[in-house]
Amino acid sequence: MEEERKISIAELVAVNEGNGPYSYAQNSSYQKGLIARIKMNIVEVITVYCPIVQKGVAVAAMDIIKEALLTTLDLNDLSLSSSNPIIRIADFGCSTGLNSIQAIETIIKCLLDLIKPIKQPQFGALEFQAIFNDLPTNDFNTLFANLPPERQQYFALAAPGSFHSRLLPSTSLHFAYSSFTIHFLSQPPQEILDESSRAWNGERIHYVSSAAEVIGAYSAQFGRDMDAFLSARAEEMVGGGLVFIVVPGEPDLVHDSQTTIGSEIELLGSCLVDMANKGIISKAKVESFNVPIYFLSEEELKGAIDRNGFFYIERIQTLDHPKMHVTFSTLESRSLYLRAAFEGLLRRHFGDELIVDDLFHKYSLKVAESPFFLNPESHETITFFVVLKRKMYEENL
Repeated sequence: MEEERKISIAELVAVNEGNGPYSYAQNSSYQKGLIARIKMNIVEVITVYCPIVQKGVAVAAMDIIKEALLTTLDLNDLSLSSSNPIIRIADFGCSTGLNSIQAIETIIKCLLDLIKPIKQPQFGALEFQAIFNDLPTNDFNTLFANLPPERQQYFALAAPGSFHSRLLPSTSLHFAYSSFTIHFLSQPPQEILDESSRAWNGERIHYVSSAAEVIGAYSAQFGRDMDAFLSARAEEMVGGGLVFIVVPGEPDLVHDSQTTIGSEIELLGSCLVDMANKGIISKAKVESFNVPIYFLSEEELKGAIDRNGFFYIERIQTLDHPKMHVTFSTLESRSLYLRAAFEGLLRRHFGDELIVDDLFHKYSLKVAESPFFLNPESHETITFFVVLKRKMYEENL
């Protein structure tokens, strides 16, 4: 019976479902604001990865198209193995779909524009498959309801499960996309829950303002999870396939308490402590609750990819994106954003003893007096845009 009650952290972090006022769909405008900027990056990446011969605009454009597709597909094998070739594109961590669908359709439209001028038989029968992945607890009903009814470019399907493990057949995937997901850990580091460990985190719910041992434990957990994510994608992807990753992080020399989202989690934790001190919720449950999110630095990101060894780093850049205080300019929008992301996690851990409305009311009051709300320009939070290319299989032998 005890085993039946255990639920992995990976199953707990699904965002709020549906299209209601507390849903992720209605409170993910910050991520949506990045999509417009990501569109241009995706177009650039697909069209410039291979060397081209500069023979004038028209000829160069054709060379770019051919060379870019050859970095993701072995066209000869594809044409021989199937009379109806399929390009597969997967979004890992799709949530309820609005931002995910836009990103998938951006990639497909770009590819269609690129292959349109190529007069080869296999392209006449080319089809696209869009694979949407998230946890089994994700609201896939809302995702599929959000699909454009008139869509004709692609066939859509879901692949439920943790993106830290294999989800698709071997060498079947050509493009992977993941936005605002890989900073979610598969679980909190186990040592931070152990009272006998120097990394025990006590009543803090995140590593912000915690001891170096806690930060180190989070960093090590990210390293393990990133390796699992990349190793799973490496098995699923064709040689030369591309991975696009958008992930929040922090500058190498910035302290964690200066990152806005980290400060907000710390503030949420202080509200839980206040409620525990008043006997509203269990203190033991607060001490056993840690948010499984890690904001990585560029150095950590590069290190994890290099150690994994299955991918080339084609690009890592910092996105120019809207500041959070512009997107979330009111107390209500700040509170709704955090609630949409973490309500499910909180309810699963604390159960009926936690009144979520009360928690986020307290949180809103604290945000109103917080430095990151009163002086938001002083806080450093960045977003990385990463492009990886799967090494050819013989290179990993």
